[in-house]
Amino acid sequence: MRNVIAILVLALAVFSCQTAKDEYSIKGSIAGVETGKIYLQKLVDGQPQSVDTADVVDGKFSFKGKMEMPDIRFLRLNEQDYFAQFFLDNASITVKANKDSLRNTKITGSPSQDVFQAYVAEMEKLNKDVMALQEKYQNAMTTGNTNEADKAKIDYQAMIDNNKVYTKNFVKEHSNSVVAAYITLVQLASQVEGAELDSITSKFAPEISTSEYVVKLKEMIAEQKKTAVGVEAPDFTMNDPEGKPVQLSSLRGKVVMIDFWASWCAPCRQENPNVVKLYQQYHDKGFEIIGVSLDRAKEEWVQAIKDDQLSWIHVSDLQYWQNVAARLYGVNSIPQTYLLDKEGKIIAKGLRSEQLATKLSELFPQ
Repeated sequence: MRNVIAILVLALAVFSCQTAKDEYSIKGSIAGVETGKIYLQKLVDGQPQSVDTADVVDGKFSFKGKMEMPDIRFLRLNEQDYFAQFFLDNASITVKANKDSLRNTKITGSPSQDVFQAYVAEMEKLNKDVMALQEKYQNAMTTGNTNEADKAKIDYQAMIDNNKVYTKNFVKEHSNSVVAAYITLVQLASQVEGAELDSITSKFAPEISTSEYVVKLKEMIAEQKKTAVGVEAPDFTMNDPEGKPVQLSSLRGKVVMIDFWASWCAPCRQENPNVVKLYQQYHDKGFEIIGVSLDRAKEEWVQAIKDDQLSWIHVSDLQYWQNVAARLYGVNSIPQTYLLDKEGKIIAKGLRSEQLATKLSELFPQ
């Protein structure tokens, strides 16, 4: 009888452990806060949405639940103080916060968060070097030291490339973690070509295939294939500042660059002088540009065209990131460009500055 009881106790203990692994438990404390409410939130269509609420009692709070897949979650104190962004696993998680330094909240117990934090910590170190080089470049430009500025610019680009390599390697080493899919979506998706993004995504472990990040990546890849180099550019029609419709396909017979930009986009505005020079150099030879603005206010859009002296074709539906053409081309960051041949096929994309100049010199030899 004692043996039977012992077996039952052991079985219950094993069952209890298995159940715990299928659930999460968050136990938190906030120094300096005796009462209040804590909201556990996630992003839904880009907006934070509460999935659970807990009362703060004597500075402590707790949550329990179940995750089908690790995911990013947020903690908010009362109505406005966000104090944690972390990956939530089915695990026992501890949150330690202080009202006077919410940014320094410590979260332990989540395996996925540990992976994510390792990436963030290394990127913070690398980005300090990037910021230092950027400051060095700006100081050199201010003092007119062009040699020093050119060197800083080269070093800056090398560091950016180094960061990208580190991110790719990190994703590869953690291909069985949802964190890798998240980093790929928010970091690499806008930096690599569709074929490379497809290659990275295809190496994720099958057990994370249902993660929303993997699903979004696959949707993005499918969209990018519609605008891959070699395919015919998707046609669209959009109004110019005077309200007249302009159809992309009406420009056939010319080499056309679709330039996705906006008045509020600093990198776009910085690139504009380079594009102006190239347009003046090659327009009479058959080069045309159609600028697609992701602006929301017509006045700001038109003023930027005037200020930057952009004499090419301009269109916009003033729908910000919901711009019809931007969604059609899967644009998730700007500036972004697509270069089309005279038949309307995409021959290059993402070209800027020297790269664009080199490509146009090949297309329009002297």
